[in-house]
Amino acid sequence: MKKNRFNTYLDEDLSKKMTAAMELCDASSESEFIRNAVEFYIGYIFSEKSADYLSPIITDTMKEIQYSYEQRVSEMLFKTAVELSKINHVLVDSLKIPRSYLEGLTAQTAREVAENNGIIHMEQYVNGGDHHAEADH
Repeated sequence: MKKNRFNTYLDEDLSKKMTAAMELCDASSESEFIRNAVEFYIGYIFSEKSADYLSPIITDTMKEIQYSYEQRVSEMLFKTAVELSKINHVLVDSLKIPRSYLEGLTAQTAREVAENNGIIHMEQYVNGGDHHAEADH
C-alpha cells in the first residue's frame, strides 16, 4: 500500500508524551505511533456517528441476554422448589407433624424471613432456640 508523507509539528510537551506513550503501545517508530493514533481517532469519530445505529443493537442484545438469564434462573428455581417440596413431603410423612403445628410455624417463619431478609443461620435453631415458642401454641 502506498504511503503519503506528512510534515507535522508538535510542541515539546506533546512530543515527550508521545515518546512515553510509544513504550506503552509497543510502537517501533514515531510514524507508527502517529499512524495508530490517527486510525484510533478516525474510529472514534465514526463511532460517534454510528452510535445512533449501534445503540438499539446493543440494547436489543442486552435485553436478549437478560431474558435468557431470567429463563435459566426461573428453571433452576422451579427445579429447586420441586426438590424442596419432595423433602417437605418426606419429613411431614415420616415425622407425623400435625397441621396445627405447621400453620403456626408458617406464620412464625414468614415473620423471621421478613425480619432478616431471608438470611437464615442454622445456629439460631440449634439447642433449644426460641424458634418453637409460637409454633407450639
